[in-house]
Amino acid sequence: MAVTLKTISERVGISQAAVSMILNRRENDLSSPETREKVFAIARELNYKQKFGHKILRGDKTHSVAIVYAMHRLLLEEQIQNLVLLVSRKLEKHHYFSSLQPIAGSAEENEKLIEELLQRGIDHFIFIGCPCGFDRIEELITRHKRNLVGFNSLFTNNISNDTGYAITTTLRQFIAEGRTNFRLFVGKYPQKVRVQAVCNVFPDSPPEEVIRKHIFFDEFSGEVNNIDEISRIGYNATRNVLEADPDISALMYVSDYHMLGGIRYLYEKNYKIGSDIKLCGFNNIHAVRNNIFPLLTWEIDMEKISSLLVEECINNSGINQLIKPKPIKTEEQQQ
Repeated sequence: MAVTLKTISERVGISQAAVSMILNRRENDLSSPETREKVFAIARELNYKQKFGHKILRGDKTHSVAIVYAMHRLLLEEQIQNLVLLVSRKLEKHHYFSSLQPIAGSAEENEKLIEELLQRGIDHFIFIGCPCGFDRIEELITRHKRNLVGFNSLFTNNISNDTGYAITTTLRQFIAEGRTNFRLFVGKYPQKVRVQAVCNVFPDSPPEEVIRKHIFFDEFSGEVNNIDEISRIGYNATRNVLEADPDISALMYVSDYHMLGGIRYLYEKNYKIGSDIKLCGFNNIHAVRNNIFPLLTWEIDMEKISSLLVEECINNSGINQLIKPKPIKTEEQQQ
């Protein structure tokens, strides 16, 4: 049976009219903060679903947020699941309704989907990744006077991991340990930040020479929508660089999933990971945190990023910020 305003009013002990004013965030609502919190808590407990039709007709805000994935693979990645969970909980504390929406088509298909969400009354958008046709999507949403912010995207309002900082820090650590023959893996999609980060480590060397000596462009692309496929690509990339140069002593991968494939190849070839060759990934996923080999990885500051996404989503103050991740040594986590 559907939950009604009457059900909530009986649980809280106030009138249906008062419940309606609270749930609709009326400016003339005179109830106490404690009563409002209780109403929203019971509405969540009972899984009460507001109908937005009348609000849309009146042009009222629905206080709804669409969390939009730019590719299906992101739904499966551990760190993104964690980010979405944090964002959803923080939106809930602000009494905003959120829903998940994958968007992985052409620019025209994506624009049509966003138009449908706007027609359904979505007030705010948080994009995870950068969808195809992002510029047209941004123009469409802003034209309807709705808010949007992206994570690792190309939207005007955007929050990203400081990947460049992680790369330069890791490579300088490799060099300090005498591991000067290293490779950074770079995918097919635009990777200016990664390439520039390597060049920054060697400011006195021509960029062409740095790229030739220290970067390997593999087959990874943003269109890969299977985590096992990412590991397979990491396996092949590791095999290719080591067959070309067996003396490589350190590798930095696109992600931890990418690195897992490399670990499999190195294990098969009897490399001593951590001594013969050092590995670094990104995201600090469970399979790396609990790996038997000593590994390096980077942990995204999801707590800070989720707070900034929610704040910008609600307030639309304008933000374009890089957040530094935290370096992790897995052997220290296991002690």
